[in-house]
Amino acid sequence: MAYPDGPGAAIEDGILLGSDEIGELLRAMMQSDGRVQRLELKDRTVWIKRQGGKVLPPLVAVQGFFAALFRIPVLRPSPQLSPEAMQAREVSRIRSFAAAGFPVPKIVYASATAMVMSDVGPTIDRRMREMRDADPVAHDAFLIQVAEALGRVHAAGLSHGRPHVRDFFLEDGAVGFMDFEEDPASVMPLAMAQARDVLLYFLVVTAFAVNPEATCPAALEAWLARAPEAARVELVRLTALIGRILPLARLIGRLHMGSDLRRFIMATEFLMRVPPLSVDGPKTAKAG
Repeated sequence: MAYPDGPGAAIEDGILLGSDEIGELLRAMMQSDGRVQRLELKDRTVWIKRQGGKVLPPLVAVQGFFAALFRIPVLRPSPQLSPEAMQAREVSRIRSFAAAGFPVPKIVYASATAMVMSDVGPTIDRRMREMRDADPVAHDAFLIQVAEALGRVHAAGLSHGRPHVRDFFLEDGAVGFMDFEEDPASVMPLAMAQARDVLLYFLVVTAFAVNPEATCPAALEAWLARAPEAARVELVRLTALIGRILPLARLIGRLHMGSDLRRFIMATEFLMRVPPLSVDGPKTAKAG
């Protein structure tokens, strides 16, 4: 894509930038090579994201280890692509979520390996951190709200790939989505990718909930109320399958119980205790 030119140029999602903003944006893109960079322009805040060079989180290594050891393809992380392919994949997924009616960051500018996105305000993770002690009920309500939104994503025929509250935000009260760096649906059936979403999200719910005894079942029911039947069936199969891993995971935990392993055990144990097919849900595919 060509560089923007001229005052008031409309770049990508119809966002108008002044000549000063365009110059400052291009200087930042050429002078810095940080993977994610916040940039304060004259009239707005934007984020520059460059593809490639990311250090994968430890949980991805844990997923890959168990996937290979027990031959469970649903746990296999998305394949690592070239920066150009990663960029094309993420832009395409942002467009897909937007077309389905879900809030996403606006793309101000995109090149072959980098993009500039609008600021979406505080993430849900940040909102939760600010209210955990002051209002634990509202804190856990976010976990339930995100689970319901994830069910609507799945009902719309999409999957997120790496659902975490740090990758979600609020827009006019609705949950928005960003950081589409993984696309498991490209290497496995959609229903399997959606069930994988649920497992990964409950790594967050079981670990973050102030009152997990109430919040975990409520979050699962919120997802089930929106989720398509195929994803619910696949989640039952997935939880039964990964139950094979629990004995080994607990054994490893006796030697070294890291935070990622603890979350994996907690989420798997919970999902195995609450069969998803026990709750009926509507077949809806609308974002709102």
